[in-house]
Amino acid sequence: MTSRHSNKELNAIRASIRQGWDEVAGTYTLDRSGIFGRGAERLLELLNPPSKFALLDVGCGSGALTIRAASSSGEDGLVIGSDISIEMLRQSQSASSKKQVKASHCQMEAEFLGFATASFDVATCAFSLFQFPDMKAALIEMWRVLTPGGRIGLSNWGPGYFTPIASLQRDLFREFKIRPLLNNPIAFKPSQLEGLLSQAGFKEIELIEETDEVWFANPEEVWAFNLDMGPFPIMLRDQLSKDQHRELLSNFNALMDNLMTDQGIKSTFHLVYALGQKEN
Repeated sequence: MTSRHSNKELNAIRASIRQGWDEVAGTYTLDRSGIFGRGAERLLELLNPPSKFALLDVGCGSGALTIRAASSSGEDGLVIGSDISIEMLRQSQSASSKKQVKASHCQMEAEFLGFATASFDVATCAFSLFQFPDMKAALIEMWRVLTPGGRIGLSNWGPGYFTPIASLQRDLFREFKIRPLLNNPIAFKPSQLEGLLSQAGFKEIELIEETDEVWFANPEEVWAFNLDMGPFPIMLRDQLSKDQHRELLSNFNALMDNLMTDQGIKSTFHLVYALGQKEN
């Protein structure tokens, strides 16, 4: 799953991804559904790092996992969050300061981690892998910066992703010919993740499939969740006219109205956690 884009195209894509996440950093931090906070806690629970550890959170976003890891890393531990978006890093740094946890932050691309080989005991990547233009290169970099015996933990969207909303959205976006910035899958089959981790050099791979039920109050909340996903507003702005955008939103609301119940709109998120180890 390597990119087929030219270097010039990749640079433009990376710039759009960076811009998108910079623009939505303030609202993404709200974690409207709570799923990113719960996912961070679950991934750390599955990794069960030692009482004192050095952890790198790649694609840390607004710090859902970085902050939780820093709160349990011990006085002598080290937690660093890296991300392509400077605004996301600022959100994470601000939250770390408010919660009085010790976490460092640095802006860098996942495929080019500026750390020495064997610097970390743990590497994490929470709901970010599909955002990297070259996922295999990013995983190889995570393998490189881990110490022998170090562990990696990934949280990802799984088959079904966002049921039943995702399939309705997909068909609607195709109708409006909205093209993704990258050809990477948003949702992964466990076998895909196993293959990527194995190709990057990881052993002792474990895959855990789970679900998380979320209720949205109305169609507007579902749309706001979409708009919190950095590249999406960029795609709409670049690919649709204002009239097309209004028509898309009207059609989207009609689809969501059909899902409304007295409790709101029910959605089931499908998650795949993937763990691996760098051999001693």
